[in-house]
Amino acid sequence: MLKLENVSKRLGDFAINNINLQVDRGQYFVILGPSGTGKTVLLEIIAGFHRPDQGRVYLYDKDITRLPAEARKMGFVYQDYMLFPHMTVKDNILFGARKCFPLSQAMDKMKRLVDLLGIGHLLDRYPLTLSGGEQQRVALARVLIIEPTILLLDEPLSSLDPNSKEALQLELKRIHEEFETTILHITHDFNEAINLATHVGVIINGTLAQTGTAHEVFSHPNSLEVATFLGIENIIPGRYMDGTFKCNEQLVFPAPPANGQSFSYIYFSSKDVRLGSEPGSGNCFQGIVTGISLQKDFVSLSVDVGHQIRIKLSHREFNDYSISCGNKIEFHVPVSSLGFF
Repeated sequence: MLKLENVSKRLGDFAINNINLQVDRGQYFVILGPSGTGKTVLLEIIAGFHRPDQGRVYLYDKDITRLPAEARKMGFVYQDYMLFPHMTVKDNILFGARKCFPLSQAMDKMKRLVDLLGIGHLLDRYPLTLSGGEQQRVALARVLIIEPTILLLDEPLSSLDPNSKEALQLELKRIHEEFETTILHITHDFNEAINLATHVGVIINGTLAQTGTAHEVFSHPNSLEVATFLGIENIIPGRYMDGTFKCNEQLVFPAPPANGQSFSYIYFSSKDVRLGSEPGSGNCFQGIVTGISLQKDFVSLSVDVGHQIRIKLSHREFNDYSISCGNKIEFHVPVSSLGFF
């Protein structure tokens, strides 16, 4: 449906480099990346607000690189909503629809959307009297009413409080499912991607470092940069040799056949580490607890095994094992949890 080929653009300090991306019809595609990596520039190129310095943009196999933004029929929602303050909610929603449909048809479409988004009681209000969550719902309705070919969302939840953010995530899922809308959503928030995305791309330093299903990207990062950005806590350098990966004398893991690859790091999630030994697994280790951090939903341990290993436990597990700093503990890492790059 949407395809970018070798797209590059520099705007002041922001640059994207040689981006190749494909978004298929019906996908909820989230592009993750730190602030300042060019995510918004990429979205604005797709929308037609900027022309790339090089590369091509295609929509349904048609080259739209030079097509004006107004001819692309894409919906764009910025993080600051950009509602017209002098218009009521009703007039904001109908603004674009009046140009696309007869008034009676536009009104029917508006009714369906305001019912879905729960904003029917706001129609006579003005944007400045609305909460952030209400403004975001109005902005979504204004864009969806024109039946865009693709919905582009620029950090749509970043300025909302946690409760509003959670509610809007549910609304976005309903919109995606009910309207079968293709959505391209950029954010730096992992939870948004995990909760919403069918597919994910990671952009780092202006380069699209990895794409895939949400499960593929979060479970199998393809580089040190992606794994670090995704917050994987246990990333350990070492050396691959004869079916093992050796980090030091204490930390030696079984490894899959290299098949010509050169593994330099092993990684695994802190939540996948298990306390106690597992006879015969070959993945059992001993270490000294050097740090304990109590969080709302879990307890994080730092364990010295020549490298610092992070282990995430439930509060119940932590209390059952009566762990203190300085304790020697045993732990194991399931082979299925190990990744290499």
